[in-house]
Parts: sequence; structure tokens; C-alpha cells
Amino acid sequence: MHEFSLAQGLHNQLLDLAREHRVAKVLQAEVLVGGESGIVVESFVFGFNVLAEQSEVTKGMALVIESDSGADLILQNVKLE
Repeated sequence: MHEFSLAQGLHNQLLDLAREHRVAKVLQAEVLVGGESGIVVESFVFGFNVLAEQSEVTKGMALVIESDSGADLILQNVKLE
């Protein structure tokens, strides 16, 4: 369940960004997942989608996953409304 805790962290970060910028909706988040990170992308996305649907701020948002050969998990870009 390592992926679910990472998904929770990302979701919390997006909620914090929405509050900080006083917006009602997160439209999209672009995340880089390194191939050496040990993250199972399908599990991460599944967990994130479950969490996102529980909040009006993130419900229906797009999660775009990019990959490289690194070992990082990086939030690269966020679209807010």
C-alpha cells in the first residue's frame, strides 16, 4: 500500500494548493514517476482516483502521468480553476 500513501500525499498537496490560491477546482495535475522509484503506477493512479472522487475540489480532475528513468515522484504542473 506504499502507492496509496503516496496518492494521499499528492491529493493533500493539491487540496492545499487549491486553498492557497483560493480556487474551487483542480482541473489537472501532471506527475513524473521515475521507473526506478518502485512505484506501481496503476496502483498509484487507482488510489489517487478513489481519493479525488471524494472531494468536490478534485472530483473529475485529470491525472497525467509521465515517466522517466529516474527514482523520483514529482508534481510538475497543476491546472486550477
